[in-house]
Amino acid sequence: MSIFEPLTSGSAAMSADHEHDVLLIAGSRPEVARLAPVASAIAAADRIRGITVATGSDPMAVHETFEALGVATDITILLPGDVGPAVADVAAALLTRLDQLMVDQDPSAVLVHGGGLAAAVAASVAFWRRIPVVHMQAGMGTDDLLCPFPQEAHRRVIGQLASLFLTTSGSALGSPLGPNVLTIGDTVNSLPGPCDRNCRDALERAHDQHRRLVLVDLERPSSLPVLGGLADLLERYPKIEILVTGSLATEEPALSLARHPRVTVVPLLELPDELAVLAAATVVVSDDHELVVDAPGLGTLAVLVDGPNVPQPGDSIRSIAAHDAAAAVAQVMDGDHGRRPASSDGFEAARAEQAVAWMFGLCRSPQLDPVARSEQAEESAAEESSGA
Repeated sequence: MSIFEPLTSGSAAMSADHEHDVLLIAGSRPEVARLAPVASAIAAADRIRGITVATGSDPMAVHETFEALGVATDITILLPGDVGPAVADVAAALLTRLDQLMVDQDPSAVLVHGGGLAAAVAASVAFWRRIPVVHMQAGMGTDDLLCPFPQEAHRRVIGQLASLFLTTSGSALGSPLGPNVLTIGDTVNSLPGPCDRNCRDALERAHDQHRRLVLVDLERPSSLPVLGGLADLLERYPKIEILVTGSLATEEPALSLARHPRVTVVPLLELPDELAVLAAATVVVSDDHELVVDAPGLGTLAVLVDGPNVPQPGDSIRSIAAHDAAAAVAQVMDGDHGRRPASSDGFEAARAEQAVAWMFGLCRSPQLDPVARSEQAEESAAEESSGA
């Protein structure tokens, strides 16, 4: 198999005449959840050539996530088959692959998110090649270099290499990033809402009534005790909403729980809906290791049921027995660690595109004019409606 999958018929192939291009490099599903809306905003504005790149330790999972969110994966970087699982092994393979990619593509800029391994390697390679780096979710995430580990350290390293810093709020906790710091919000909020009606209703109730959302995703029969503890949580915490999914959602006690007004049971969540719910949840309880690993990248605390997890410094994943799951969720609620979703206007991704266009000198201001963009959105919707 080749190192790179060829460009698809997506945005990159269709917009080859643009003067400036940017590589949007993702190494995990949470990164795709933030970068896919930006790729869509770049395509809609049609003044930059956006090239989506799927990479990381599991590039095909990243590739599939881009596709599931309706964004073509332009390039997929495949790692050698003999790469070991250690961080150093993956980083070494990514280093040479990403360097070759940047030589071949010669982009105007590289856009990365957060502090994942792929983001850190991509930023380093781009800096060595004197390619500007745009860093989303820039600055310090926490006061502890080891929390989360190693993402917080990576985030700070990228902050020393980047040319443009896009933060979710404020000035990135006071981190000295320089003058090119723009607040755009969290672009995960620019993802489309869930397609499943019940899932969408649950998220709307949680938002409108200021409830904290608990996502319970269970597959194994041994995880049944988790469902048995949910009734007590509902009684103890009147301001929580619970969404149950997975194979165990089709049998008792999930079927009985479904009659509760604050419980929604959706046996199968498609990937876009799963990411939307995971991003909105305060805590996820699951026996799916992949889902639990994704949770911290979306700001969600995670409880792994009866699963192997080697604790790392600052690790937010708790690995516990099934009968202890309710107690673990209660600790989150009692400690008030539950995330309160930031307000969103849906223009986070558009603000990211505006900032990059400004960096290239394609517009006068780095700040998006929401009125103008709203008018553009209405015109596009009207054109689509008339065309249909």
